[in-house]
Amino acid sequence: NRRPASWTTNDNSKTYGDQDPNPLTTGGTVAPGTGTGFLVADGVTAAYSRAGGETVLGGPYHISATLAPAAVLSNYAITNTGASFTINTRPATWTTNANSKTYGEVDPNPLTTGSGSNFVAADSVTATYNRTAGETVLGGPYHITATLAPASVLSNYSITNGGGSFTINTRPATWTTNANSKTYGSQDPNPLTTGSGVPPASATGFLVADGVTATYSRAAGETVPGSPYHISATLAPAGVLSNYSITNVGANFTINKAHLTVTANDKTKVFDNTPYSPFATTLSGFVNGETDSGLRSAGALSGAAAFTGDAISAYLPGTYTITPTIGTLAATNYDFIPFTNGKLSITYGTCGGSVPSILPPINSDGTSVYQRKGGSTIPVKFQVCDAFGNPISNPAAVFGPNGGATITMLSAVRGTVDTVNEVGVNTIPDAGFRYSGGQWIFNMATTNLTAATTYTFRINLAYDPSSITFKIGVK
Repeated sequence: NRRPASWTTNDNSKTYGDQDPNPLTTGGTVAPGTGTGFLVADGVTAAYSRAGGETVLGGPYHISATLAPAAVLSNYAITNTGASFTINTRPATWTTNANSKTYGEVDPNPLTTGSGSNFVAADSVTATYNRTAGETVLGGPYHITATLAPASVLSNYSITNGGGSFTINTRPATWTTNANSKTYGSQDPNPLTTGSGVPPASATGFLVADGVTATYSRAAGETVPGSPYHISATLAPAGVLSNYSITNVGANFTINKAHLTVTANDKTKVFDNTPYSPFATTLSGFVNGETDSGLRSAGALSGAAAFTGDAISAYLPGTYTITPTIGTLAATNYDFIPFTNGKLSITYGTCGGSVPSILPPINSDGTSVYQRKGGSTIPVKFQVCDAFGNPISNPAAVFGPNGGATITMLSAVRGTVDTVNEVGVNTIPDAGFRYSGGQWIFNMATTNLTAATTYTFRINLAYDPSSITFKIGVK
C-alpha cells in the first residue's frame, strides 16, 4: 500500500511593489514514523510557485509545492495543500508643501506642490490640491487637501497624507543673503558675501525709494566641523525697517576641506616568491604649518590608505603599479585628493655578489669571437638569483608572466672582426632557453648568423632593468 505522507508549505508574504522572495517560501515534512512520512532515503524536496497577481485585493495567492523526485511519489498517499501568499499594503507618504500668499491676492495656480515617497513608480501617483475656504489672515492657516489618483491603485497602499497649510500673510519683504565659502586655512573673502532685496512687485518687496542696503558679518570659527557659520545681514536705514514684515534669514558660510595629495611610496623588494607588504603613502598639502604627525597626535588625522593595483598580489620580478585609495583615511579639516600612484619594483638578488649578466664562455666585455661553422653553436648562459642567492628556475620569474624566454637582436654591425678566440659547441641548437645546472642555457646556431659581423643581443628578463645585454663577433 502507499505510504501516507504530508508536505507542509509555509505561508509567506511581501510588500506591494517588491519582488517575490527567493525562495518563494519554505516547507517540509514531519519525520517518518511507523508506516507514515516520507522516507529519508527518497530525498523528497519541493519547488514552490504561486498564482499570478500583484495587487493587495487580489490576494491571498495560492502557493503550490511541486514535489520531487517524481519517481518515488507514486509510493505515497500525499497530503500537499500548499499555502497562502499575501501581498501587504505598501506604506507610502504624500508630502504636501505649505504655501502662502499676501492678503488680497488670488490663490497661486497650482495651489501648491507636493511629492510622494515610496509609491511604485509605475503607478504614476499624482495629486490635485484644494483648500478650505477663507480669505483672511486671522482665519488661517487653511488646510490644503491632496486628492490622489489614479484611484484604482490606491488600495495597494497604506497612505499617510496629512495635507499642508496655506497661510495668508501681511506684506512681506525679503533680503536674500548669498551663501559663501572658503578653503580651510585661507582668509575670509572681502566683502564677506553679497545679497539683495527682492525687487518690489504687487504687495511685496522693499520700495526702491527706501534705499535698503546691508552689511555682513559671520559667526566666528575657522574649522571645517564648526561650519557652516551663520552669515547675518544688518539692514539700513533703520528708520524705514519698521514698515516691513522682513524675512532676513542670512545664509551659510562654509569652510571647505583643504586637499591632501595621497602619494603611494615607491617600493623595491628582491624576489623571494612572496608578495610585498606593507605599502605606505605620503600625505602632502598641509596648511597652517600643520604636519601629518602633529595632526595625528591631536586626533585630527587618522587611518591609512588602502591599496589596489597589480602590485598588491605581485610576487614575480617586474614593475607594478601601486594604486592608493581612501582606505580608512579621515581628517577633520582635510579631504584626500588627488591620489598619485607609486611603483613596486621586484628585482633579482645577486648570485654570489654579482647582478644578472652573461656567463662564460661568452665574455661580458664583448670580446668573444666565434667561427661561423655548420654544427657549431654558441652557448649563451646566464643566471639570476632570488633574495637568498639561490638560482631561479621558474621561467615565469625569469622571463615574464607567460614564461616566454626571449632574446632580441639589438644590432648587427658588418665589418672587421677580431680573430676567433672562442670555440663553439657541437650540439643541437636550442629553440629557446632551458634551465640546467643552476643556469639558463641557449645554444645559438652560428649558421643563423652572418660572418664578419658583430652582434649585440638582449636577454629579456621579467624585471626589465635587469635585462642582460651581451656582444659577440662572428668570423
